[in-house]
Amino acid sequence: MMKRTFVAVASLVLGAALAGCGDSSGTDGTGGSGGSGGSGGSGGAGGAAAKSFVLVHGAFMGAWGWDSVEKGLAAEGASVTVVELPAHGEDMSPVKDATLDAYVTKVGEAVDAASASGKVVLVGHSMAGMVISGVAEQRAGKIDKLVYLAAYLPKDGESLQALAGGDKDSHLGPALTIDAANGVAKLPAEELTDIFCADCGADEVAAIQSNYRDEPLAPLATPVKLTDGNFGKVPKFYIYTTKDNAVGYALQKSMTDGATLAGTATLETSHSPFLSRPDDVVSTLLGF
Repeated sequence: MMKRTFVAVASLVLGAALAGCGDSSGTDGTGGSGGSGGSGGSGGAGGAAAKSFVLVHGAFMGAWGWDSVEKGLAAEGASVTVVELPAHGEDMSPVKDATLDAYVTKVGEAVDAASASGKVVLVGHSMAGMVISGVAEQRAGKIDKLVYLAAYLPKDGESLQALAGGDKDSHLGPALTIDAANGVAKLPAEELTDIFCADCGADEVAAIQSNYRDEPLAPLATPVKLTDGNFGKVPKFYIYTTKDNAVGYALQKSMTDGATLAGTATLETSHSPFLSRPDDVVSTLLGF
């Protein structure tokens, strides 16, 4: 049964990843967009010391990716918690235990701990947009802001697979290989830089290569359940990445079209500005 489930999921995910066209038009939310590598949008710059951040990595990544941003936020007086999702980075949980519910539980526990002295700013990159949305549904009262960094922003009932199906600009789909027997998606080493960090330096490229792990499939096909009374009441901010080869800029705009956003910012970077432009990510987060 487990093998048949993974085969079904693999087929759906691969089909979505390779899907061609969807509506990729979109407009900014409440906030404006920044200029070259900068940030803009509504949301005043509060004192960093009053902020507590919980940072969540995306697919094919790990907590390691936030190292420079974590240090930058801490240097400004912020409290920072970085979450390692199951079966990612240094977490050796078996792939079968890597479910969307498990991701939400892990991040939720981090929010519980970090919110002991006040609400947190919960930041999700890429796939983690699905995760932080699920956490907000369960713990809306503990979250001051949700920040989506080049992230999937779902509506109720949507999965990452469904959202990714409209991304005609992504380079990820054509490079993806599905290993249904092991329940993971794989990317060739020679494609990692182009997909995730085309503007990275040699050290960052080496880090991506050395920290790579295959991505569990099941969470990608799992829809989120969101309500206006919980998820809907948490202020949301979006950071666009205009040179993104993983989650295309047009899809980012499409996902935020019609969404109620408290502010936006635009970085002229690849998919991983926490590696290529960490100082810009820090200043943007502190500016919301």
